[in-house]
Amino acid sequence: MRQVRNVEVSTLVCSRPPRCRSNGWSFPKTIEDLLRSELAGKSVLHLFGGLARFGVRMDIDPTTRPDVIGDAWLPPFARSSFDVAVLDPPYVRFSAQMTMALCCQAAHVAREQVIWFSTFWLDHPARLRLRKAYAVVVGRNATMRCLQFFDVPENKMEPMRKFSRGPAIKYNRWLQNPRILPFGESAPGPAILEDPATLEDIA
Repeated sequence: MRQVRNVEVSTLVCSRPPRCRSNGWSFPKTIEDLLRSELAGKSVLHLFGGLARFGVRMDIDPTTRPDVIGDAWLPPFARSSFDVAVLDPPYVRFSAQMTMALCCQAAHVAREQVIWFSTFWLDHPARLRLRKAYAVVVGRNATMRCLQFFDVPENKMEPMRKFSRGPAIKYNRWLQNPRILPFGESAPGPAILEDPATLEDIA
């Protein structure tokens, strides 16, 4: 183990490679078992979770058949709707603003924790406080992952209301006139939003 800002970073080796599918990716079994154990009894929202196997699964890709079709940069849930928000985004490098916006949204929705699983490390974004972390070996000759558990502070940052880059920029027009924004301050639960292709066409 080594320490990062007084937080121990453990190494976790997955027992088998992640399950790959033609329409996406889901957690390796070792990670899923760990999360299920850690989050037992809590309400969980997966913001990129069309292929997750527990909790409320939100995804912008309707082919994953999620519980909620929506964008992780503008989730259609009220403040503190879930105990935990899980971020398992596509494995691409986001800009600092994109990452901050994503973490602000996750913290806004979560009461207690935000969990990050990706190929790059987050350093206390959006006032989130790192509690523990793992360096994850997912398979042979594979890029390692970071699994980080953040506590949500009481003084949450408000979600961004204007984007200058990244996937959520298409919502700027709606955000300027929230009366026509199709994402309500709804309670958690299954919902179907407009087709993402339609959203992009009219932005």
